[in-house]
Amino acid sequence: VLAGGAAGTESGASDLPLDPIVSQVVKMLHADVSEPLILQWLEATGRGPEDVGSQGLIALSDAGASEELISGLLGLVGKVSSRPSEPPSTAATSLEPSEENATRSGSVPEPTANGSSLEARFLLSGKRAWVDEDEPDSPREERWSVYLYLDGELIAWTRPTLQGEPVEARRAIQPGRRELRVVLQRYEELRRGWSYESLTVPTLVAFEARPGDPIEIEVDMKRIWGLWRNRKDGGPLSYVIRQGSEVLAENEGTGGNPDRWQPVCEDVEANFPDAQRVPRAFRSSMSRCVRWAALWSGAGESTSRKEILQGLAEYDFEPPVR
Repeated sequence: VLAGGAAGTESGASDLPLDPIVSQVVKMLHADVSEPLILQWLEATGRGPEDVGSQGLIALSDAGASEELISGLLGLVGKVSSRPSEPPSTAATSLEPSEENATRSGSVPEPTANGSSLEARFLLSGKRAWVDEDEPDSPREERWSVYLYLDGELIAWTRPTLQGEPVEARRAIQPGRRELRVVLQRYEELRRGWSYESLTVPTLVAFEARPGDPIEIEVDMKRIWGLWRNRKDGGPLSYVIRQGSEVLAENEGTGGNPDRWQPVCEDVEANFPDAQRVPRAFRSSMSRCVRWAALWSGAGESTSRKEILQGLAEYDFEPPVR
């Protein structure tokens, strides 16, 4: 879905991926973002599709797009020369992650609140602790990053730092039940391709967003992994969600023992795509993993894990900084 622009011919059109802008619009329609807000987002960001195509028209129609919105998209075809925040093609890049990339953190830009939607401000932080010399089993170069998802959509990510500085993201969300999850993820480029690993924090944070005041969400992961000592504190994850003067949800320590967190099944499968002989590590991970769809309940999963991995591959598994 997050692939490059469709070709201009109709031959084999059913196999062509959607243009990334068309795909974004379809997802926003499914999330009940109003059409005036979508048009405002297109105008404000200067974005437009390279090609809509027959598959794009069908996808937009199935998502309930009006003729006005579809005509607006058609009118933007070919008028945008660059879209720096969109992935350039369907193939994962082969660039080796640089030292600069290794310390970045950020979020993918989205439209701000307008009309029936409201603005949500996210602050995500992760703190890394020094490893003591008398702890030889503790990881000395922790590679896990903290990824924050809202209703199955990636909101922001950060690599834990010694100071735990937060990264900020803003989204326009609809009133109603919303669900947050935190997933630890790490990726490494090997000769055979990318190595995927992920661990889901078992805590599902659900809250009810009411119309009106903006929402502020603070999520903090404290000293993850082998450095979390006190098993009686409830866990290394803390969060607080406020709307106006009201606290919608809050917890100073949850998530339980990280040693028991489950990997995402789709990530395990992607890590062993063509294994003729199933490794023991694969069997072990699959015996305790959890499916992405099973992690979401009331608000549901809006994006499949396969689509998320495809999108992350476009950015060498480090989403762009706004």
